[in-house]
Amino acid sequence: MRTPHPGTVTSDAQAFEQISSRFQDEVGRILSSIDFTRGPVPFWALTRMMFPVVESLGDLIYRQNNATARNLRSVLEKEFESVRSGYAGKAALLTLLYRHSLAHHDELLTLTSGSKREIGWSVSSADDANHLHIRTATPGFFILEFQPRAFYTDIVKVCGAAVSRSWSGEVMKRYNGWMSLDIESRQDSTAKAARTEMESL
Repeated sequence: MRTPHPGTVTSDAQAFEQISSRFQDEVGRILSSIDFTRGPVPFWALTRMMFPVVESLGDLIYRQNNATARNLRSVLEKEFESVRSGYAGKAALLTLLYRHSLAHHDELLTLTSGSKREIGWSVSSADDANHLHIRTATPGFFILEFQPRAFYTDIVKVCGAAVSRSWSGEVMKRYNGWMSLDIESRQDSTAKAARTEMESL
């Protein structure tokens, strides 16, 4: 009989509490050790650490399989908007800017819409009030201000709000489902190679 994974939860609330606790213990500790007034500040690394947590929250709350980008957009539009005004109306921009740059590449990108408009990032230690502010750099080129400290605070608040909501056990099931991956029936080349490697152990 297999022993339960150490991260297994027994309630929906515990799933969100566990995410929040780990997030605060790890990312919060890093944030508290940075002097934002003196630098250098690892802005990209901070952003890379935080967005996957938000993706996890989106997948838990919206539960659409193979729709991580849509789940991320939804959680930003709704749950994050409820703790700080400004996410609604920018959630798709944040999703695309994140998922196609810091998550998968090593450079920030810009989004273009034809030849008339372009929007890019500015990740900084500016005042929290600047978080998600849009400024015009040049005509047709806009900058979406992003403040990692403000985003950290918002993630903690979203987790706290989610703890008190009713999820009918669905969050617990999905969270616990993340603990293992059965590769026996998968036919992709990586799963096949992994099965071969496991058999050779």
